[in-house]
Amino acid sequence: MAFALGVPLTGLATLLFPAGTAVAVPAVHPAAVTADCVPAAMGRHTGEFTAAGQTVCLELSSPEGARIAGLTSRGGAGTEVTVDVVDATGTARCDQSALAAGSCALTGTAPFRALVRAVDSDATGPFGLHLIRTDSPRTDACPVLPAGSFSGDAAAVAMETGDGVFSHCLTIPGDAHAAAELFRFRYAFPDDIEEFPDYAVSLVDTAGDGPSCTTHPTPGQQLRTDILVSCSLTPGGTYTVLVEGQDQAATHTVEHHDVTSSAEGCAATAATAVGAPAVAGASGANGTLRCHRITTDAESDRLLLDARDARNSTHILVTKAGGEIACYLQASECLTEGSTSYQVVTQVPQDWTLPDGYRLDAWRVATAAGPAPECTRAGSVAYGYGPVTGTLSEERTGMCAVLPTIAGDRFLQSITSTDGGTVTPKPAIYNSTGRNLCSGDRCQALDQSVFFLSLPDGADRTAYRAELVCDNAPCGPEDHSVGTVTPATAQSGTVATLTVTGTALSKHTTVRLSNGATRLTGTTTWVAGDARTLKATVDLRGAAPGGWDVSVLMYGSSYARGSLTVTPPAVSGSTFKPLTPTRLMDTRTGLGVPKAKIGPRGTATLQVTGTAGIPTTGVTAVVLNVTATNPTTSSYISAYPNGTTRAGASNLNVTTGQTIPNLVIVPVINGKISFYNHNGTVDLLADVSGYYTTDTTGSTFKPLTPTRLMDTRTGLGVPKAKIGPRGTATLQVTGTAGIPTTGVTAVVLNVTATNPTTSSYISAYPNGTTRAGASNLNVTTGQTIPNLVIVPVINGKISFYNHNGTVDLLADVSGYYTS
Repeated sequence: MAFALGVPLTGLATLLFPAGTAVAVPAVHPAAVTADCVPAAMGRHTGEFTAAGQTVCLELSSPEGARIAGLTSRGGAGTEVTVDVVDATGTARCDQSALAAGSCALTGTAPFRALVRAVDSDATGPFGLHLIRTDSPRTDACPVLPAGSFSGDAAAVAMETGDGVFSHCLTIPGDAHAAAELFRFRYAFPDDIEEFPDYAVSLVDTAGDGPSCTTHPTPGQQLRTDILVSCSLTPGGTYTVLVEGQDQAATHTVEHHDVTSSAEGCAATAATAVGAPAVAGASGANGTLRCHRITTDAESDRLLLDARDARNSTHILVTKAGGEIACYLQASECLTEGSTSYQVVTQVPQDWTLPDGYRLDAWRVATAAGPAPECTRAGSVAYGYGPVTGTLSEERTGMCAVLPTIAGDRFLQSITSTDGGTVTPKPAIYNSTGRNLCSGDRCQALDQSVFFLSLPDGADRTAYRAELVCDNAPCGPEDHSVGTVTPATAQSGTVATLTVTGTALSKHTTVRLSNGATRLTGTTTWVAGDARTLKATVDLRGAAPGGWDVSVLMYGSSYARGSLTVTPPAVSGSTFKPLTPTRLMDTRTGLGVPKAKIGPRGTATLQVTGTAGIPTTGVTAVVLNVTATNPTTSSYISAYPNGTTRAGASNLNVTTGQTIPNLVIVPVINGKISFYNHNGTVDLLADVSGYYTTDTTGSTFKPLTPTRLMDTRTGLGVPKAKIGPRGTATLQVTGTAGIPTTGVTAVVLNVTATNPTTSSYISAYPNGTTRAGASNLNVTTGQTIPNLVIVPVINGKISFYNHNGTVDLLADVSGYYTS
């Protein structure tokens, strides 16, 4: 192995001469070898050209089978020469390049002769030649180069040149090196400033083989006067270091360090979670090598290694446990895997601004199970990710998020400071193979990606706002789609909250209601992290009762999604009287109406006044939870005041075999209400939960911004557990979410049942009373279904009863009644 020093980086040449490699040497006839060869032992030899074009013959003392090096001056004092080796018959055996590499094998007939010629054929004067045995190195001729430590004792060997000395050799015994070594070579400029520095270093074993080596140039370094070279050495093998340079007064040094897991002076630290505090390090002088051993649990762990300082000057070279290079010398981060031990060698290269010290981040960003658990899991990147805000400091050095991207996704990244400064975090997006997908402010995905923000060089704190905007929406695996819009009914005079399901929903997705030429446009108020659910409010104050067509506008397309029944508002001047939910009608049993399904275009009429606590007079409307079940075909149901002409509005829309409830408020004219079925046959049930009356002692409605009060999945409001069969959950409603602690007679809730394990029904009733047989929700296995309920309040709490299996319940309050 040979590599040149003192040349521009663009002219770097690394030469390797393995054993047995043929070399082209000009044939030399025996007659060309003069009989007056001068004997030359191993060591330094001086001679002189007394005439132009002269060839000086040196008879070598080394026997047949030996392996030698022949080092010559590359400039300075003396004459520059070229050397060829021939055997006794004049057959060419080695040229100058093999001699410089230490791989010249003396084969053929002894004695062997070195033929020395001036590079300039007209030159005369003194010259030098340094002969060295490389197959059996002698430590008296080539001193030992000891192993260095990263803890401070680099064990560097100084080599002087000038006054006839232009070369050196050193021996590395087999017990003084590991399988992978990092060499540092430093050379000085010659005193003659007109003399361009020219040096070469070779490393050869006793068999004449050069190891596999890699030089580590530093960007911007035009002349390499302090370089690093990493080499893979044969365990137990003895090596000779050959330094060939100029006959100029200067001092040069060489040192080497073990870069395997047994490296001396390499402080061990375990890899940390993403964003954990960094390890501090002292820089030392320019070129000084420091080492950190970073350990992790499994070879499949992926680590992100980065050295930060105030000047962005600290470079890192990372090797694995066996010394294999994981990342070449660089001033940027290193993402690596495949080992349980990494040696992170740090250096501030020559001519780079020297900081006081540095901090080393060593994050475990992934395991075999996937990205690090502390990374946020983004539910969707349909339109991007974020914005997210936060502050990074030496206590929290970074953050990460797993993005469900796919090949072809493109993002624009926007990272800004939020504290008035100019320092922003350093962003990166890596795919599953560890490739950084960003260039400037643009990123392109290949598969699942992980987004990182980390402290930049030169800062120990930054407050930020970060956002990725999908440049070819929708990004991620899901395309646009719209599922359902619920609930199916809302009361005129209120601001209704509608829930939309689908995929790739966004804050720009819009809900629109249409009734003839009249349109109402909703305001999207919330989008779930997975972009599969959104909530929008629609102002129904002044909206005409009846059926309104529902459409969802998204990304230039309109999706029709059934209708919303807007029920009449409470009669002006009326007040509300809550009742314990009580069943008034069941066509299956004949309760309240004849025992029979309602046929196509059929009507059932129910007496409501004078029953279940509803007075006989002064009633202006009743509040009923109406449930349709056992429909034989798709149809719609209308509830309207008996004694009036039915309008075209619907309160329930059903499909074959479906069971579905809905809360309705029906005006009362003559004490009765009627139920109309459009197609097929269907059973209807009606449970009363209150009525409106001209009696001013009743309650008035107070709307609230919809707020979630209960979620059994998370433990909000009630214990975190599904409600079991015949089980009850009790929720405190007064004194929460804007509901006063006193004077509350009823609450208006949107109750959602989800994850039922079997068919069941749910009843909401005032805590402190005996539950009646009324139901508010009917569910089937796996179904998610909401319904609006009005529940009387007796003691500040309400209870929820589940009849069969287990089920999760959610409750969102939208208002309350107060006396």
